[in-house]
Amino acid sequence: MLGQADGLKQEPKIISIVSGKGGVGKSIMAVNLSIAINKLGKKVLLYDVDVGFGSVEILLGTSAKLTIKDYFQNKIGLDEIVTNTKYGIDVISGGLDVEDLVYFNAGNRDSLFRDFSRIMNRYDYIVLDFPPGYNENLENFYEASDFMVLITTSEPTSLINAYTFLKMMALKGIDPDELHVVLNMARDMKDARKFMERFIGVIERFIGMSPSATHIMRFDNLVRKSVESQKPFVFEERTLQPSLVIYRIANIITKEHELIKRRTFLDKLKAFLRIG
Repeated sequence: MLGQADGLKQEPKIISIVSGKGGVGKSIMAVNLSIAINKLGKKVLLYDVDVGFGSVEILLGTSAKLTIKDYFQNKIGLDEIVTNTKYGIDVISGGLDVEDLVYFNAGNRDSLFRDFSRIMNRYDYIVLDFPPGYNENLENFYEASDFMVLITTSEPTSLINAYTFLKMMALKGIDPDELHVVLNMARDMKDARKFMERFIGVIERFIGMSPSATHIMRFDNLVRKSVESQKPFVFEERTLQPSLVIYRIANIITKEHELIKRRTFLDKLKAFLRIG
């Protein structure tokens, strides 16, 4: 029987981690932000949508025995797909491109909706680690975002691809409640601030989009070492500058959570699966 607190629990909010190109630290952000939000007392489910390399599992030092592919092809229960980690967050590994979900038959989609509805009340936030670049097949999922965190670096190709991603979002009418832009791996903070100011100026002028917040993460060898050791740096090095930035984002998101009053998570999931 559900307790009174369970009955009052709100549906989880969706945090999408995106980038214009690979190699900018997107999955590192997804993993560490998930852990930071959990450290603030929230239950988090991290879904590794970027299935090409399995970065989330590598960064966490875990190995999922089952993936969402097993759910669809082998009829494994969704509960069995969720992997618990020693960092307090739960993880679902893709094993299957999320864009392929739209091609499953109605029965499969209905089943996923029912099962996801059953487990979602366990979580306050669902963090989605998307593949790099804009993908039209994932538009419904982008649109479902309550919070979107766009990762870039100061390299010209990274900024151009990040701009292209935001331009495509604007053209498609996708407007998350909050957009955070993160300039990662900055070696000179003064130059990084200039890059960020120019980038934001360009997207405001030519796209008409204003981020809710901007963040600059300094390059730090300890971040690289945390990847090599498979120990997320927000867990090991909480006073590190990149850790402080991620905890800042986590604090902003959790404080803004109560202010967002849009479609429920179930409504968004129905729209994505094209059911109901």
